[in-house]
Amino acid sequence: MSKQAKSLRRVIDDYAGQRLHVIDELTSSPQRTIAITSGKGGVGKSNLVINMAIALASSGMRVLVVDADLGLANIDLLLGITTPYTLEHVATGEVSLEDIQVTGPGGIKIIPGGSGAQRLLRTSEEERASLMRSLRELDDQADFIIIDTGAGLSPNVLTFLKFVHEIIVVTTPEPTSVADAYATVKTIAYENPGASIMIVVNMARSPKNAQDIAGNISVVAKKFLGIDLDFLGSVPRDPMVLKAVAMQQPFLLSYPSSNASKAVIRLTEKLAGEKQEASGNMRWGLSELFSRMFYRVESDHI
Repeated sequence: MSKQAKSLRRVIDDYAGQRLHVIDELTSSPQRTIAITSGKGGVGKSNLVINMAIALASSGMRVLVVDADLGLANIDLLLGITTPYTLEHVATGEVSLEDIQVTGPGGIKIIPGGSGAQRLLRTSEEERASLMRSLRELDDQADFIIIDTGAGLSPNVLTFLKFVHEIIVVTTPEPTSVADAYATVKTIAYENPGASIMIVVNMARSPKNAQDIAGNISVVAKKFLGIDLDFLGSVPRDPMVLKAVAMQQPFLLSYPSSNASKAVIRLTEKLAGEKQEASGNMRWGLSELFSRMFYRVESDHI
């Protein structure tokens, strides 16, 4: 075990008496597919995705990250991982899903998505059948499937947000970010009624600052949209995060004892534990997600 892994293991063990035991109880549960999105760029969404995935993997979960952003810039920047293929190449039949999957730090698996989701919905019946077989194989290898969407509400982002039952909306304390986060919540409520929407405040100035922001969004959402939001938690502004980004390493591995790392561990504990009953029979993997997408496309053309 590497020095980084040992340090992370010690930090995780510090929380073992709190909620982390719940994660172990979920190892035999069906897959959970969670989309993580944001109203605007620059909120640290992709960095949060990677570190949450590593935290889950460090607790014994099998984690698959689907990079559904337009391009691979975030993966290149944060992990130094490059791949010539994405879901778009799968959609055109050039390669298989197995060909584009890469292994990231902490043992997480990554599927570079690019803009391929839209193209996959326009494939032939034979190509869809082949894709579904590959997706079912991937589902069997993952407990958590985390979809890192692009920022904003482009058609590529909405392709996923319309169908995923669990969605995390990331915001920062900046007023424009908060406004865009609410706009995203509003769109999800319209396009995907019944979805479980969680709020995470990144780069928070303090726990109270984060609670106030999430509370304000929740009050407005309840009043005007009639929906309840779940405040998943916050990650403080931490200089160690910027240092890790500069080294193209996840801060959870580079600085496992940092305040940001401890906050991410708490987020993943709550995500794995408190949503156990809420997701219930709505747990399914990528194969079911794409099956529902295909069904909607076919219904729209009837």
